Amino acid sequence: MKAELLYGQRAAADYCDRSPAIDVSLTEEVALQNVQVHYALFEVPMQVTLECLPASLHPAIPAHLGMTFWRCDSGPLGAFECAWVGLACRTGIKPRHLIQAAYVTRADVGDWLQHRYGFDFQLADVHYRETYDRLQGRILHNGHTVLDTVTTQMQPVVGASAAVKYSPALNPARVNEQSLLVQMEASYAFKRVIRGTPQVLTFDAAALGDARIAPQYPMSGTHALVDITLHAPRFTADFTLPAEQGGAQKIAR
Repeated sequence: MKAELLYGQRAAADYCDRSPAIDVSLTEEVALQNVQVHYALFEVPMQVTLECLPASLHPAIPAHLGMTFWRCDSGPLGAFECAWVGLACRTGIKPRHLIQAAYVTRADVGDWLQHRYGFDFQLADVHYRETYDRLQGRILHNGHTVLDTVTTQMQPVVGASAAVKYSPALNPARVNEQSLLVQMEASYAFKRVIRGTPQVLTFDAAALGDARIAPQYPMSGTHALVDITLHAPRFTADFTLPAEQGGAQKIAR
């Protein structure tokens, strides 16, 4: 029996009004030390995922949603916290997260990440903390909690496998005046990793990108202390042409 390939169903025109221009001349690497990263994954319905992805992307199997929090206390960008929610997908066989909503505590950091990777950040109170019995990430926007998630029952991850695979973010953006999906480029040096069971306490689906997308079954929640190096974006993906048909291209500089 021939395998069936699944593709998204959302029209490319839906992304035209949320495609900020990125500056491809920003090529320097930026190193962030001792960043605390919370990464929680939850299954979502496959049909909803197909309706919310553009035609060039495959859904992840099982279909799932990712929530990412960063807490950076110092470094070249200064102290900030940010978070984003992304729908898991694939460009060809490579796992990615199509970003649905993103929030940051400082507008200048949000602008830098937007010009670099196309993130459409909203200014908010983003709060991520590790305590003795839980990991908690919360986003308060305009006085309203749009996301509150905790991870408990944590266990350390040690040895050669003490790392987390973060799916790179994909953002709609304009690259050299063309509307495309831009891939975030980063590398990670892990210092400490713990893993547990995530739970969502509050999830405002409409505020977080699409009222149809809501987390259901928990998959994994991790906390990592990690050094992050931000690299210049290198690749784009088309909204309609899949990567396996030539829709993934290297950025021309």
